[in-house]
Amino acid sequence: MELSKNVCHNAHVAIAEDAYDLLRQVAFEGEHVERMVALGARTKLSPGVIKTLMRLGTSDGISMGDMARGIGCDPSYITALVDDLAERGLASREPNPVDRRVKIIVLTPEGRTLAEEIRTVLSVPPSSFSTLSRAELRQLRDLLNKIVAADPAIAGSGARSVSRPEAVATRSG
Repeated sequence: MELSKNVCHNAHVAIAEDAYDLLRQVAFEGEHVERMVALGARTKLSPGVIKTLMRLGTSDGISMGDMARGIGCDPSYITALVDDLAERGLASREPNPVDRRVKIIVLTPEGRTLAEEIRTVLSVPPSSFSTLSRAELRQLRDLLNKIVAADPAIAGSGARSVSRPEAVATRSG
């Protein structure tokens, strides 16, 4: 009995690893890389600064320490990214209203506008998604929402589930 549990568990893990690897490929290779390169060229921002802008664009301010923990990097790296944003007039350091000893990073109006432009560009699904039917896309979205909801690190970041009203006019599929 114990052997069959291990076999089932190992098969489950192998399938999960395959699925995650495919998800990683879609999210971090192919068209995504091309879009990041194009954004970097157009905005003259590094991928790290672009990612920082996107993260800040979903908040009203975040401490440097929380940003470092959220990204999983050294606080000195965040300092360099925020210095770059501040020099460009895209963000500023302000006292935290709850604890004035702590500085929070806040986007300027220009930074918020650019963060939204970047999010718009990077939110367009890759063209390979057109191979899926509407029902398959709905199923993929629902499964990914389930995964996001089950991940305490994502749930603790204030991430939201995604479910948009479907357009009336759709392509056949």
